[in-house]
Amino acid sequence: NTVASTVSGGSQNTASGYYSFIGSGFQNNASGVASVVVGGGLNDATVSNATIVGGNNNTASGTYSIVGAGKNNTAAGTYSVVTGGLGNSANSGNSAILGGSNNSTNTCADTMIIGTGITANRECTTFVNNLSIMNIPTSPAGLPAGSVWNDSGTLKIV
Repeated sequence: NTVASTVSGGSQNTASGYYSFIGSGFQNNASGVASVVVGGGLNDATVSNATIVGGNNNTASGTYSIVGAGKNNTAAGTYSVVTGGLGNSANSGNSAILGGSNNSTNTCADTMIIGTGITANRECTTFVNNLSIMNIPTSPAGLPAGSVWNDSGTLKIV
């Protein structure tokens, strides 16, 4: 038995990393030190402090990475997050994908993706398919530098 690892339910689950945990589900694997798989099936948390909350066929292979749920998602970058969706890959450090499908951070660090079918092409950037900004201020008064405001239908930046 691996030191302090726990499988609390489900079937064909393996918690082989030191201090790893599997809550339930089927054919889940927690092989990293202090890795966690809460449920779902065919999920794989392979490195230290990797977490998968649920879903199917997800992989958390970046240190301190998280996959929230969904299917066929991968969080491979250190401190990367995929909250859900289908076929998403956060494979760069400090990156996140907020659902959608078929997105990739494409090794661009500090990248965030909100949408579907997006492949990042530069670091430290947020990518979206469409962006709607609601309740845009109509005056720059009191806004910090970099803020957007509406000057009679023309967007301006303070």
